[in-house]
Amino acid sequence: MATIPGSAFDDVIKGSSGDDLAVGGAGNDQMNGKSGNDLLFGQDGNDTIEGGSGNDVLTGLSGDDELQGGSGDDLLLGGSGDDTLKGGSGADRLVAGDGDDALSGGAGDDILHGNAGDDLLEGGSGDDLLSAGSGDDVLLGGAGNDKLFGEAGDDMLTGGAGNDVLSGGAGDDILRGGSGEDLFIFNGGGGNDIILDFHADDDTLRIAKNINGLDVSSAADVAALATEEGDSTVLTFGQDTVTLVGVSVDDLQADPGKFIMVV
Repeated sequence: MATIPGSAFDDVIKGSSGDDLAVGGAGNDQMNGKSGNDLLFGQDGNDTIEGGSGNDVLTGLSGDDELQGGSGDDLLLGGSGDDTLKGGSGADRLVAGDGDDALSGGAGDDILHGNAGDDLLEGGSGDDLLSAGSGDDVLLGGAGNDKLFGEAGDDMLTGGAGNDVLSGGAGDDILRGGSGEDLFIFNGGGGNDIILDFHADDDTLRIAKNINGLDVSSAADVAALATEEGDSTVLTFGQDTVTLVGVSVDDLQADPGKFIMVV
């Protein structure tokens, strides 16, 4: 493995056709690993790092960095700062760190994790896993059968095309499944969530058994907690609510087992 050191200045570092180890050091560096399985570390400064082909590891560390994996199965680590991480093709893993970051998986089955900050996570094509971490985040699954987890904060989750799994987590979240047969999960302690496009013929609402200490063990128990507000149905679980926009209480209570499961 070739080792390419940087300096305290703004460096331009280009790898070889083999496996390279490059460390940018201080300064706003530009790094390109080219082919091979490369290890590229930006360190200080606002760096631009491109993995090229191969299975690469890119780390921005401090500063507002831009990391592009290219082809191959890459690992991108943003670090502190407001970073932009782009996986490219391949099954990539993108981890943002602190700051308000933008993550895009691209093609392939990718894993994206936002961590701290108000982040934007876009899965792209493929069956992706998106977990937001803390902050008020936006998650876009894109095409494929994706899994979206808002975790802490007031998040917006959109599954897109495909059969997706959406869970807002803590906070007041807005969820949209998109096309396909989607699963919406609520485990309690999640705040006041809204589902914008629940389709009884396709989608499923999964509620935790005895959610928030309530006597809830069946779909009928869930339906009994429903009230109608305008053109929406509101399910109240103690301090938490789930609003199904465009769904009537009559439809919900006529056959709750059709689209509600309690586990």
